[in-house]
Amino acid sequence: NDFSIGIELEGCDEQAFEEPQYATAARLIALLRNNVRSLQHAEVVGHADIAPQRKTDPGPLFDWQRLRVEVGLDVD
Repeated sequence: NDFSIGIELEGCDEQAFEEPQYATAARLIALLRNNVRSLQHAEVVGHADIAPQRKTDPGPLFDWQRLRVEVGLDVD
């Protein structure tokens, strides 16, 4: 769409994501942030944050802290 880039991870709300998924997502996010100027300081959010009335992914088992650490984003 006009305001975001979606990264699809195979999974569901009831199953934890696996190491290769976090590692691959982190590498892709870092690559995009390093090579696309408009994404360098862009927020990384889930589909549920963009369309909360329609979407639940990546779900409650997604470890946002882990992804932020792997990408090198500011950690809360």
